[in-house]
Amino acid sequence: MKRTLLASFVLAIFCWSCVTPGTGYIPSMSAPSAPAPASGGVKASGPAGGGGSTAPKTYKNVARKFEYTIPAGWELIEGDPGSDRFGFKKVGSSWGFTFHAEQMLPSFPRDAAVKASLKSDQERVQIKKLLDARRRDDGSAKKGGCGVIGWEITEAPQTNSYQRIIWQNYDGENFYMNLMAHSANEDFQAAKLTLRQIMDSIKYCK
Repeated sequence: MKRTLLASFVLAIFCWSCVTPGTGYIPSMSAPSAPAPASGGVKASGPAGGGGSTAPKTYKNVARKFEYTIPAGWELIEGDPGSDRFGFKKVGSSWGFTFHAEQMLPSFPRDAAVKASLKSDQERVQIKKLLDARRRDDGSAKKGGCGVIGWEITEAPQTNSYQRIIWQNYDGENFYMNLMAHSANEDFQAAKLTLRQIMDSIKYCK
């Protein structure tokens, strides 16, 4: 009974599906009035040129302890690759990748949030709102450890014309992180392999 009430409370507080394309941010009713300050560093390999990078680049977000690889022909369109908010886009296309991080309260029930949200999204698969919903953890998110707990979804075509692969997770410091690869509905089949490669390149504690 307590678990059911807690799960209902978590779902009432957060709107996990309300993703704003191009920002990587999922708004929540209990979100802080201001985002966490940008911090961290970035490491990249490969030359860059006009019209997007000329080779794949691997970036490292030091503050949140993860790295990711962006393909050639993409460009940074907002934020800093090592900060708490950034966005990339394939030049001349609707393909994109965004990130947003936000620190939750120490008392926030992240374990219950992940379980309740995954359960809800698995039901959305049954009614064909989503193509897939699965648990996705990396490392150890226990206090003092290094890693995240979370879940990943792949959307069905959306009425807002965007289709997305989204990994939402929490680390041991109770930071909520949203990593999202997306394209327009009509481009998703062509983009899917590249978007999947970006999402699979995300590794924590590197």
